[in-house]
Amino acid sequence: MKYSLRNAWFIFLISGLMFTSCGKDNGSNRFDMELIESKAEMPAKVRLFFKIDLGEDNLFETLESEDFEIFEDGSQISRLESEAQIQREEGEFLFASILLLDLSGSVLNDNELPSVKSAANSFINSVMPFESDLTFGAKEMAIYWFDGEEDVHSLVPFTTDKVALISGINSINETISSDKSTNLNGAVVQGLSIMNSRLVEARLDPDISAAGSLVIFTDGTDQASRVSTRDAQNAVNKAGSDNAIFTIGLGDEIDEGTLNDFGRDGFELAENSFDLNSTFLAVAQKVESESKSFYVLEYCTPKRSGEHTIELRGNYEDSFGSFKTKFIADGFIGGCTID
Repeated sequence: MKYSLRNAWFIFLISGLMFTSCGKDNGSNRFDMELIESKAEMPAKVRLFFKIDLGEDNLFETLESEDFEIFEDGSQISRLESEAQIQREEGEFLFASILLLDLSGSVLNDNELPSVKSAANSFINSVMPFESDLTFGAKEMAIYWFDGEEDVHSLVPFTTDKVALISGINSINETISSDKSTNLNGAVVQGLSIMNSRLVEARLDPDISAAGSLVIFTDGTDQASRVSTRDAQNAVNKAGSDNAIFTIGLGDEIDEGTLNDFGRDGFELAENSFDLNSTFLAVAQKVESESKSFYVLEYCTPKRSGEHTIELRGNYEDSFGSFKTKFIADGFIGGCTID
């Protein structure tokens, strides 16, 4: 009987260890780490563009080169010997934003316009860097607006110039629109299309990795019926993780459920125009956090031919994330450096 009890305790102990191990493997200490694009180029450089989500409690935390481990074909390679570096500078990474404003009749005629303009300017000041900032040139913004017409209207094209963006907002007046209806659904679809086109254009430069965010403000619901809510939602659902979508609603005439669905990455409600400034700033913080969640890691591989598997592992405190991809090293030679 004594022997049986000892065996029972041994089995219980082993079972407990197995349960603990499985719990960790199942992701209790993991964060999301998603590969967006990988490139391998002469003489022997590998470029990985990816996104990390450290969770709501760590929105503004970022990882550095020393927080990553690189494995090729299962063997870890030296971060120092490979010259692995995180690239965030202009010419390496671009984060584009679109501010899409509802300027239909209700906004222009209900004394809300000054509050909307003030909040939009606060948003621009919060999101866009000054020329003296390290991230200047790596962030840009465009401003569009919509009413009841079929197409959205360009107010300020993509630019890194904060002054030009604020001047564009200040130029808005009560006569800017002649259509008092609201083509919200169409604006969602077109805004996403414009953002996608900008990211495609930016990536024509092989040295640039690009991501973006779309911020939509409205004080109402779709009235124009040019595009169905289902089609607008489908466009949101199809948007890649390299394009964050945020919505801001004003007043009690909005459809919170619809705006929450459109705002896949965040929805904020301003109950009245006095809350607009703080609401726009709350979204600005989310946009800033989103821009910091993207990483470009470059390193020099020691491989000189054949197909190989990369596993990149990121470490943050007691948690980690990882992804795998493949590259071909045919023709690679020495002389690789990471600037």
